[in-house]
Amino acid sequence: MKKKNKMCYATLVRQLETMDNQICKIKEQIKQLKSCFVTGEEVCQDEIEADRAAMEAIGDICLDALLDVEPKGEA
Repeated sequence: MKKKNKMCYATLVRQLETMDNQICKIKEQIKQLKSCFVTGEEVCQDEIEADRAAMEAIGDICLDALLDVEPKGEA
């Protein structure tokens, strides 16, 4: 019988913490992007919807990129 690979929980926790830190950084960057879009000028609804769609696309791209990262180590 083959032995199952032992899982190193410390490595797994470190990877989860790294992912959590990356998610927090992305959230901050998205907040900064939101603040760039908000101005005191009157804006038409189409422009607001286009900005919202762009922001959602950027968020999706960031999350997809984060999920595509290969785990490092043996976890």
